Amino acid sequence: MPRIWNYLALIVAAICFGTIPIFSVYLTNLFGVPSLQQAFFRVFFTVIFLFIGLGVFTSFRGLRLKRKHLPSFLLYGLIGIATSIMAYITAIAIGTPVVVAVSLTYLYPAITLLLARYILKEPFNRVRLIAVPLSIGGAVIVSLPLEMAASPVPIVGVLLSVANGVFAAFYVILGRKWSGYEGYDPSTTTFWGYFFALLWMFPLIFSVNLVVTNPLVSGFLFVLPPPAWLLLLAFAFVSTTIPYTLVNVGVKDIDASAASILLLLDPISAVVMAYFFLGQSVAFWQFIGAFFILLATVLIAIEPRLVAGSKNLL
Repeated sequence: MPRIWNYLALIVAAICFGTIPIFSVYLTNLFGVPSLQQAFFRVFFTVIFLFIGLGVFTSFRGLRLKRKHLPSFLLYGLIGIATSIMAYITAIAIGTPVVVAVSLTYLYPAITLLLARYILKEPFNRVRLIAVPLSIGGAVIVSLPLEMAASPVPIVGVLLSVANGVFAAFYVILGRKWSGYEGYDPSTTTFWGYFFALLWMFPLIFSVNLVVTNPLVSGFLFVLPPPAWLLLLAFAFVSTTIPYTLVNVGVKDIDASAASILLLLDPISAVVMAYFFLGQSVAFWQFIGAFFILLATVLIAIEPRLVAGSKNLL
């Protein structure tokens, strides 16, 4: 039975996720750090933070991983984490407006709903029949701001943002499967997911560097000023370690479809922070879209009461 802490964990996670484009833009504009290097150090420092956390709170008992689940976690690290992080940060780095990138990413609830229905056998009820289109509609409205007309939106950035949505759906689905069904603690799921994502980073970054010459994306700066390192550390802790851990906590008792809609608070926080910290304008209809997303979030939060005693549609 979901508890209030599960919902709060997902809400806080969504706000933390909203800081991702802020950190990425600062690292790109202030220090010229390529997107792949940003992605690498997000994962690298996150693994260190999680390892320390497991040592302090579990005496490393959380490192236990069944050998039969090794292939699954390898897939988890590749699709759910490594490729998702690289796609999103690169979309931001090449000039995709924050509000466009973050909104297109949030096409993933529909993908998650289909995956959860047929992979996890989760029910589909009337509340979700309303909440999912409402949340996706809000995301679409939010993705049509003034920036769309005022500056060119790179098609590659759009494709990367949508791809990130697909990867995010797999993250929620796989996190639910191994946290809830296989009995793994959320910290264990997060650590091993990021550990294997770090291993995947090496061949992925090497391969991309062979074919991409854009300095905003490829390359590696071996000498960075102390403020850049501090920003990378904060990037890993605030935008990654905290929210991904909280997502695993939330989805342990909340099914994947519900978690996806709650995490739609991410684009709202990202748009608000982009306005205040990056000076990116916010159109009136963005607030309308944000309202739809919030309404869907409220619907899914009170879903147990609304569907009590009712039958599933599918």
